[in-house]
Formats: sequence, structure tokens, C-alpha cells
Amino acid sequence: MKIFITLIIFSLSALSHGEAVWKEGEVSWVYPQANGSFAVTFKDPSPDCTHSSGYHYAKVGENSVTQEGLNNMYSLALVAATTGKKLKVNFKSESSACFVNRMYIVF
Repeated sequence: MKIFITLIIFSLSALSHGEAVWKEGEVSWVYPQANGSFAVTFKDPSPDCTHSSGYHYAKVGENSVTQEGLNNMYSLALVAATTGKKLKVNFKSESSACFVNRMYIVF
């Protein structure tokens, strides 16, 4: 019985955290914000991101992002946009801000 209750508690706690989702596509634009964060949009918006404009935000303190990580992701997003390579981002779908945790360029 204790195992059953423990499994239920873990299941409920897993549901309370948004699912991490991957999105791959060509960058439409990169939008730096005054607070140091930035947003990325894709030519083909993700159905899992509920932001009305399809913004995927990267911000220090959100989804475990550090300042160094933010700087690296910003550089990577700009490289993908200028070279026309596809960018793949991992984000949380629980918020309409679609906070990005990590990304990479598809070669």
C-alpha cells in the first residue's frame, strides 16, 4: 500500500511540472529584450507553445538557465538565423512564455 501511495504522489508531482518539448525549425527572428532575455520565433510555429506570437523565451532563472547559458544560446540563435540552419530548442510547455532550457543547431 505504501508503494502504491508513493507512486501516486510521484505521478501527481510529475503532472504538476510542464512537459519538456523539442521544437526544430528555421528561425524567423531573434528578439532581444531590455531585461537581458531574448525570444526566438520559428517560420513554422510549434503547436506546443501557446504564446500568441509563438515566442520561445530564454531568460536567466527560468527553466534552469544561467547567464552564461543565456549568452551561449543567444549566440547560437543568431548563428542559426544568419546561416539558415535549423535550430532545435527544448522548452517547457507549461507556460505561454515557452521558456527555453537548451538548444542546438542542426547541421
